Amino acid sequence: MPLAGPDSLGGEVVRTGRRWHVWRVVGSLIGVVLLVAAVWLVVSHADAAQRAWSALEQPSPTAITILLVTSVLLIPLSAVAQSLMLKRTSGIRVGLGEMSALVSVATLLNMLPMWPGAIGRIGYHKVVHGIPPMQAGVAVVSIRLIGLMMGVVLLGMVWIWPVGAVAVWLAILFGLITTSILPSMRLVAWVVVIRWVDLLFTAVRYAAAFSLLHVDLHSAGAAAMAGTGEVASSVPFIGGGPGLREWAIGWMSESISHLPDALVVGVMADLLVRIATLVVTLPIGLLAFRWLSRRLQSSVGSIPKSRTVKSDSNA
Repeated sequence: MPLAGPDSLGGEVVRTGRRWHVWRVVGSLIGVVLLVAAVWLVVSHADAAQRAWSALEQPSPTAITILLVTSVLLIPLSAVAQSLMLKRTSGIRVGLGEMSALVSVATLLNMLPMWPGAIGRIGYHKVVHGIPPMQAGVAVVSIRLIGLMMGVVLLGMVWIWPVGAVAVWLAILFGLITTSILPSMRLVAWVVVIRWVDLLFTAVRYAAAFSLLHVDLHSAGAAAMAGTGEVASSVPFIGGGPGLREWAIGWMSESISHLPDALVVGVMADLLVRIATLVVTLPIGLLAFRWLSRRLQSSVGSIPKSRTVKSDSNA
């Protein structure tokens, strides 16, 4: 059987890239449609969810504070996980401040269609740190897969034993920390530990969002929302952007609650979470973008060749 030549291999790469781009466009369009539909649902069913709308007229300062603070804390948590996974795939360590800046900008950009935040971050690592796109991309995808796994585990935990959700969460956290002692598993284990703590803050954030709508979530309910949001965010081509998560949270609210307006309230709660994320990441992301842009410009053409060769050899 004849081997494929460089031209045919190059053509296959181009065709694969085009197919991936088409799927991104289609997924982004679906996400936008779902987001518009979610907003329409909330506005058109204002009478059915009058209790929730009335609660927003006098919002709880404590709930707003918790919502905003947890949104801020999720940035360095995500940065630590990304930095550890990137070190695992490329051997290069990125500082917490720089990675936090990247995460804040990526979070802001990922609110737009076609998931531009992740792509921009991969390109940044290539220019500034000499990390091949494949290695940076594997780190991004690995974090997303770990999040998906954690979300599924969390939902299963809530489904099997809702009363002991907190106890099971702590037991799993302890097991993960114990596993991190093994040298061969240390980096990945700590990534999973951090993602598990990340889900705890996400659960608290959803509890605060529902509290603003005068709906009290017990620990199992908050965990269910966190797991649902993580799984929805991990759906390829759609979950990375807006749209799908709102409906997933609404569906979960309807599943665990007998309230007649549960679907609308759930969608409203996730929209509040998204608004809080925007309020936090907009100023931080804009400042981070200016700093990263200067760093990116100063790094163009100045990457030592030896570092790039070393990174390519680790691929």
